[in-house]
Amino acid sequence: MRSSRFLGAAALLLLGSCGDNGSPAPAADGGLDASVSTTPVLRPRSTPIEYVGLTVEKPITADAFAAFVGGLAGDAVRAGHGHHDLALQPGLLLSADVDPRTADQVVVALDMVPPGAGAARRPVARVPLSFAYASVYLDAVRAAFEETTARLASHRDTQPWHLELNTTSVNGGHLTLVAAYDPVNGASMAVSTENPHTSLRPGQVNRPAFEGDPFETISGTVSFELSRDEFAFFTNRAYGVTSGAAQNFHDFQLEPHNWLRLTVTPRLADQVVDVAFEVLTVDGRRVPLARAPASYIAGDQFQQNVFRLVDDMNAQEAAAHGSSTAWTAPFYYDDPAGGGVVTVVAHGRRGVFSIDYAVESPTHALRDVPFVPIQSDLVLPRELPTVSNSCADMDSSTALRSHVRVRFAASSTVRSSPSLHSPLRGPVWFDVYRAQDVTITGPNAGAQAVTSFHFDDVDLTNPAVSPEFDLPGELGAGAYQILGFMDVNHNADADGGNASPDTGDPVTLPIGSYNVQCAQQTLTLEFALLLPPGQ
Repeated sequence: MRSSRFLGAAALLLLGSCGDNGSPAPAADGGLDASVSTTPVLRPRSTPIEYVGLTVEKPITADAFAAFVGGLAGDAVRAGHGHHDLALQPGLLLSADVDPRTADQVVVALDMVPPGAGAARRPVARVPLSFAYASVYLDAVRAAFEETTARLASHRDTQPWHLELNTTSVNGGHLTLVAAYDPVNGASMAVSTENPHTSLRPGQVNRPAFEGDPFETISGTVSFELSRDEFAFFTNRAYGVTSGAAQNFHDFQLEPHNWLRLTVTPRLADQVVDVAFEVLTVDGRRVPLARAPASYIAGDQFQQNVFRLVDDMNAQEAAAHGSSTAWTAPFYYDDPAGGGVVTVVAHGRRGVFSIDYAVESPTHALRDVPFVPIQSDLVLPRELPTVSNSCADMDSSTALRSHVRVRFAASSTVRSSPSLHSPLRGPVWFDVYRAQDVTITGPNAGAQAVTSFHFDDVDLTNPAVSPEFDLPGELGAGAYQILGFMDVNHNADADGGNASPDTGDPVTLPIGSYNVQCAQQTLTLEFALLLPPGQ
């Protein structure tokens, strides 16, 4: 018997805002030591938190995405015609309303209706979003779409791009809007949310884990391929001191992403270059997106890292095509308050050398919303029931051989499964194994059942637990796994004792063993789930 992308072609960088991660050190007199007060302390978060989230995505066109963003934080919202219970998919409802406290922002809400008749609607996130950043974001997306569409129409090369609008509130949660394109899958959009990050400290469960003002950012990643020599020339112009320094990038088109323009300005006295990105909008406006300084020293190290990795990759490919190992080399620099974040990421894969420019705008402060706790219909008991498997509790005594009776139950997963199409009644087949012969994937190769049993009619349609059934013979004392299934569609092949479950039959799982130790013992065997397709 048988027992039972959301990524483009280039790597996606998810950039968070970069604020201080520590506090000034205390001075001996209990005050703050001014000598170190301007230097953040590098240390990880030490308090326990939790959150849940979800992401949905689908193909999109430029016009459809513009209408979608406009219904979140555009003129339609100002006119009272913003999204109201827009179904991202069944049971996920998105709405946007003006914030009565300020004319600068809206409040975006995502609600979820759990499956099942009569299920109560639950708030997932409530986040503020400004008209200003939504407008800049939409300008960037429109420009990227138009450039991509034009290139496709003229059969020119395209490369992946990815643009995000992020808003985060300690009270309301997190929302990310994504528009993206890659040559394989085309254009897509995604909406990603998280509930507020809440504390796991005793007495603080389902309360905000952090303090601070809400904020929003715009971030994007563009990708392009290039040769080693092109990389050497362009990085020398960007981060080096060369004879062409007077021709540093100014309004440089990041081919094939000509809607995103790069300007690099040397600041030799400060040992840095100033790297700035602007969006060239469809109507010809220039919209600043991100700006940050990068040092000549770090730029040189980045260049040499990439040279090393590219040369090794090219040598491997020359020896045997397709033999090179994948690699990544990032160069990160930021000015969180003054300009934003820039990350240049070099990649090598199967002999192809590519660059990602990942940029993020400065954070923009918003007005917070009331706290949105996680809602649940779960009712917790005051304490867990005491479970005892002692022989005395079963009116029996310890013995080397046991007469075993079994009763059957179905988990709540089985009873509530949308895939359950037959009554929970039918014949059952089971094998009994020594516990050490079974893992989570089933019996070990070559493992033999100690015994097997079959009952013609087990009824779980109404009772939570079936009546008891006697197992034939006796079992020696020890730990066992008992694996089997219920044939709810009455089509198991029992010829030759080789009955097997098929898709939709309730099956047990080898989770936890049964300790047989009493002269008379009753075991409850639970059907854990319905056999999935292809199993």
